Amino acid sequence: MGTPTSSARSAVRGRSIMKRLRPDAARGTVPTSHERPVLHTVPHSSPDRPLPLRLADLAVAACTAQTVLAPKPDPLALHAAELLHAPFTSMAEAAMGRPLDRRLREQLGRLGRAGEQRALEAGTGAPGKRGALWSVGLLVAGAAATNCRSDVETCEAAATLARLPDGGAPAASRSPGGRARQYYGVPGAVGQARSGFPNVLGVALPALRQSRAAGASEVTARMDALLALLSTLDDTTLLQRGGSQGLLSVQMDARDVLSSGGFGTARGRKAFVRLDARMTRNGLTAGGSAALLSAALFLDFLFEGR
Repeated sequence: MGTPTSSARSAVRGRSIMKRLRPDAARGTVPTSHERPVLHTVPHSSPDRPLPLRLADLAVAACTAQTVLAPKPDPLALHAAELLHAPFTSMAEAAMGRPLDRRLREQLGRLGRAGEQRALEAGTGAPGKRGALWSVGLLVAGAAATNCRSDVETCEAAATLARLPDGGAPAASRSPGGRARQYYGVPGAVGQARSGFPNVLGVALPALRQSRAAGASEVTARMDALLALLSTLDDTTLLQRGGSQGLLSVQMDARDVLSSGGFGTARGRKAFVRLDARMTRNGLTAGGSAALLSAALFLDFLFEGR
C-alpha cells in the first residue's frame, strides 16, 4: 500500500476532529432503505412543496451537513439527522400564521421533546439532536412565522419564542449543558437563542461567506465557519468535558488555525492538526459549536440558496 497523499491525510484529520465536534453517536444498524443526502453542496427544496416541508428539508440538510464534514460520514448519524424531519415539519406548521406567544412556545417545546424521544427509541442517541432541535427548531419556527422574510427577522422571531417560558421544559440541572451553563455562568445555547443567535449572524455566517468568496471549497468554507465558532463561543460541551482550561485551549487553537489562513491553507492545516491532537488527547467535544453551525447552515441554505 502506498503512502497516503496530503489530501488523504487532511481528509482523515477532518473526519477525526468532526467525531469530537459532535457528541458521540450510539452504534447501530441503519435500515437499508436509508437514502443518503447530497453532502457537500447547497441543497435545493422545490418551491412547489408546502413551506413547512421545504423548511424541514433545509433544516435536515443543515444538520446533515454539519455531521458529515468528512468523506466517510457515519451512516447512523445521517439517519439520526433525517429523524428530525418530522418534528421540524410540525414546528413550522405550528408557527405559520400564529402569534409568538407562550402557547406556541410550549407547543414547540412538546414537539421538540417528542422528536428527541423518537430519536432515543430509534437507538440513535439524543445528545447530538438536542442542540439541533433547540437551535434549528426555533429558527424553523421563526422562518415560518415571518414567512421567510430575512435571516435577521427569522432570528428575532426565534429569540422572541426562546425568551418565553415553557412550563413543560425540564430543569436545566437535568442536562450536562444546562449544568455547565449554571456552573460557569455562560449563556450557552439558551442564551444564544434568547439573544437572537449573535454568534450565528455575526460569526459563523460571515466566516462561511468570506471563505466562499475567497474561492474555498464548500467543505473548507463550512470548516472555517465551524472554526470561527470554536474560537469565540463559550461552548458548554467543551466546558462540561474540559472545564475552563479545555475551552480556552480549543478557542486559542481555533484562532491559530484562522490566523494561519484557515482550513484551506497549508499553514492552517498544520495548526488544525494541533487543534485536533489537543481535542483527541483531552477527550474534548464541541457540541454547542456544532449545533450553531447547523443553525448557520440552515439560514444560509434558506436565504442564500434561493
